[in-house]
Order: sequence, then C-alpha cells, then structure tokens
Amino acid sequence: MAPSSRGGAAAMFRSVVVGRRSARRFAEAPIPAAVVGELLAMTQRAPSSFNLQPWTCVVVQSRDQRHLLSRAMLSESNRRRVAEAPLTAVFAADLEPAALMPKWLEQERRRGASPERLDDLAAHAGYYASGGALLSMVKGAIARAASPLFPMPFPERAEAWATKPAMLAAQTFVLAATSHGLATAPMEGFDAQRAKIYLDVPDRYALPLLVAAGYPHPDDEKADDDESSMSPRFDPKDVFFDDSFGRPFHDGLVKFMDDAEDDAKDDADAEKKNHS
Repeated sequence: MAPSSRGGAAAMFRSVVVGRRSARRFAEAPIPAAVVGELLAMTQRAPSSFNLQPWTCVVVQSRDQRHLLSRAMLSESNRRRVAEAPLTAVFAADLEPAALMPKWLEQERRRGASPERLDDLAAHAGYYASGGALLSMVKGAIARAASPLFPMPFPERAEAWATKPAMLAAQTFVLAATSHGLATAPMEGFDAQRAKIYLDVPDRYALPLLVAAGYPHPDDEKADDDESSMSPRFDPKDVFFDDSFGRPFHDGLVKFMDDAEDDAKDDADAEKKNHS
C-alpha cells in the first residue's frame, strides 16, 4: 500500500478520480437545479493565468437545444450523447482576452490591490492577452533574441492561450460532476462553427470542448461491469521523469506509483461490487 493518506480529502479525491467514466449513454432523469448550481460554482473556481478567466460556458439543458446541438456532432455516438444527456456544458475560450481587462482590473482593485500592483498586473497580463498575429511575431522575435541573456515569456496565439484555462475549467466541471454521482462525456468531435451558430456564440470565442453530463444509463453501467474496472494508462516510467526529460525516477518512487495504481484499481473494483 502506498504511504499516503487513506482517509480524509485524499481518499475522497481518489474516489472521484477513479469513479470518473466517459459515458456512452445517459439516463433521462434531470439533474436537480441545486446540483447544477454547485457544479457551476465549483467550475468557476478553476485557475487561470493572472486570474483573467478568459472563458465562458453555455449550459445546454432544454430538449430543443440539446437536439439542435446534437446536429453539430461528427459521429452518431456523440449525437446520441448530446441528445440524451440532460445537460451539456459547452466551453468557450475568449480569443480577445484584452477586452476583459477593464472588468478584471476593477475586480482586483476591489480586492485591495494597490495602484502600483494594478499597473504591474496590467503590464504583465497585457503582454499575453493583447495583440494579433503580427504583434505575436514581433514579440516572439524579441523573446528569442533575449532568451539566452535572461528568461523571457514566449507569446502564444490567442486561441492556445485562452484554451488552456478553458480546459482547466472543463476538467474541474468533470470532477465536480463525478463527485455528485453523474457520468460525463468530454467531446472534441463536433463542428465548432455549427455549434457556435446554434448557440449564438460570437466569433470572438473558440469552442475547444463540450462535456455532456447526466446520471448513468443502466445499459452503460452494465457495459462497465463487463469490462475491466479502469481504462489502461501508459507505464508511469514513460510519462513522469525525474528532474530532466527522459531521466527515470528511482525504483522506490516507481514502486510507490505502482502501489497507488493498485490501490486505485482495488477501489474501483470495490465500487463495482457495491453497485452490483
């Protein structure tokens, strides 16, 4: 057994992570409004650079909108998921995060930031959040020239920069939903342009991911019972490195990781037995 806490918050978090499944189907039961409120409140606690929060989320729940959105999906299985799930969260990354800065600076001012701190925040956040492709090229040339002398931030395209916090929010939503006994299905297989039209999403936003959520369908639960308790993952030695890329961890730490994986599998097996 790994020498980590088996009780308290660590055990509860392990239960959530192990209990997460990508659902194939969903039951018809609606998600109570109080649960939806809790999910969205927890989702908004996801971190973002400078706390700029360059993302929004369209929560699709009405039957008409679910069926309309399903027409943007690229496969029959994804269309069924969106049509069946009582809720689909469509995460939108803001490609013009500089437009958020006045609201963001006011938020930080109310939080108690000094004028000097606000100026510093605006300068640093503005470096990442403003400018088009041409300005990004200029910033990149300057960063490459200066990097051998001192650390420099390398600019990214707006979509890449805004997508990262949107995905952190989506993962928070998935884990929050799992903690309430809901199944989820994160999906990238959709026509984003169609989805934006169906949901009236302005061109300012990109749609990197949507997550269908609902209570598990009995057929889906039976299918899970017929499969292994946890989907496989690559060998940790191929994923985690010690201090530098490609350098393996010492055998003792690898054993702790293996023990933790075994504990997680035991938890998953026990969870299946409790529901059988």
